[in-house]
Amino acid sequence: MIRKIIPFALAAAIVVLAALFGLSQSLGAHPFWAVKVALIGAPAGAVLALILRYATRFRWTSTLAALVLTGLAFAMAHMGKTRFAASYAEDVQAGQLWYFGWIATALFATTVLALLWPRRL
Repeated sequence: MIRKIIPFALAAAIVVLAALFGLSQSLGAHPFWAVKVALIGAPAGAVLALILRYATRFRWTSTLAALVLTGLAFAMAHMGKTRFAASYAEDVQAGQLWYFGWIATALFATTVLALLWPRRL
């Protein structure tokens, strides 16, 4: 049973380690919560990948959908950052869009990594 959970835990660990080494910050996340968003999104993405892998038969369709959603979440985070900076940090909605966009990016990136992992180790 534990062996079935390993790919999901490894995918979450990869996303969190990438954030710890500064990947999310270099892509545009705020330095204050660049790691926090990965710590929130990665476990949720692992649970989503677990559900998608064992509850559906459409593994490649789920992977492609998660990949598209990763790109949309990243675009949402970038748009929020741009609007937040243009408003001189007064647009609360843009700040929330930036923050939650990064959580969604970490979530769907973890889902993609876990679904692309081979079934057997």
